[in-house]
Amino acid sequence: MSPKLKIIIFAPHPDDECYSCGGSILKWLEEGHEIHIIWFTDGRAGYRAAKERDDLEDCDATNIDEDELTKIRIAEADNAAEFLGIKKENRHFLKFYDQELKNHIKEAVVKIRSIVKDADRFIIPSANNNHPDHQATYEIAIKIAEEQNLYHIDFYVYALYNTLKAGNHLLVTKIGDLRLKVYEAVKLHKSLFHIKSNELEVRALKSRRKDRFGVYKLHEKGTYYNF
Repeated sequence: MSPKLKIIIFAPHPDDECYSCGGSILKWLEEGHEIHIIWFTDGRAGYRAAKERDDLEDCDATNIDEDELTKIRIAEADNAAEFLGIKKENRHFLKFYDQELKNHIKEAVVKIRSIVKDADRFIIPSANNNHPDHQATYEIAIKIAEEQNLYHIDFYVYALYNTLKAGNHLLVTKIGDLRLKVYEAVKLHKSLFHIKSNELEVRALKSRRKDRFGVYKLHEKGTYYNF
C-alpha cells in the first residue's frame, strides 16, 4: 500500500484548482492522500479584462463592484472544493488582491508556513509565466521550499498561461471519467460563466482525459523552462 502523502495545491485564483489539476485531485483523494488547497488571490479582477474587450455579459450579475465579486468568487471556490471532496480545514484563502500578488510574496510565505509543514508534494504554476499572479505563486512556492529545506519533495508543475515544456520530466495522469466531476465543479464557479469566451475553455475541460505536469526536485530549480 502506498504511503499517505500531504499534497499542497497552489492556486493563484479561485477556479485554478479545477483547471490546473481537478481530475488529479480526485484521484489523489481516492488514493487516501491529504489534500490542501491554498488560494492566493481573491479573484476581484475577474471581470476587468473581459469588460475591456467587450467579452462580459451586461446583466445584474456583472454590474457589481470588485468587493462584491470577491465575496462571490471565494464562496464559489469554497463550494467547488467541497464538491471535489476537500475538507473544510484544508481550504485556505489568503485573499491578496487579484493582479497584485507580486507585491506580497514575503507576506504570503509567512502565511503558509504552517500549512505546508511536512508536505510531500507541491502542485504549482510553472516558471516563465506571463500571468503575474501565476508567476508570483511559483516564486512563493520556491521561497517557502527553500526556507524549509524541502529538497525531498516533488514539485508537480502545471501550465495554464504558457507552454509546458517538460521533456523527460513530463508526467501524464489519466483521469478518464473523473473529468465529468471536474466539469461539474467548474460550473460551481458561476460568476465566470458571464465571460462569453469562457464557454470554449469549459468545453475543453469537459473533454480533457489527462492532466499534464512537469515533475522536479528543488535542486533542479532554474535548470528547466518551467522550473
